[in-house]
Amino acid sequence: MRPPWKFQQDAVHATTIHSQIFSPRLSISAQEILAYNALMLSKELLEILVCPACKQALEYRQNPESLKCTQCHRVYAVKDDIPIMLIDEATIEAS
Repeated sequence: MRPPWKFQQDAVHATTIHSQIFSPRLSISAQEILAYNALMLSKELLEILVCPACKQALEYRQNPESLKCTQCHRVYAVKDDIPIMLIDEATIEAS
């Protein structure tokens, strides 16, 4: 059997490690993560993605997450940060 002071040392060590891992200065809110992901999608992908139907620019929309063509008004869904760029699965919205 371990002496009681050994358990106390383990508890102090675990608390120290926990505070180092979950330090408030390292924490990121869910909103910051979503904003970062949105910027990643719109900034990097929008530079290279075009509408597969008419080859025009796309605009990023957050709610619901999608890409809308500026020319033919097709809307391509974004699922799990992956744009679904299939013409058959796109919806057409009024301008």
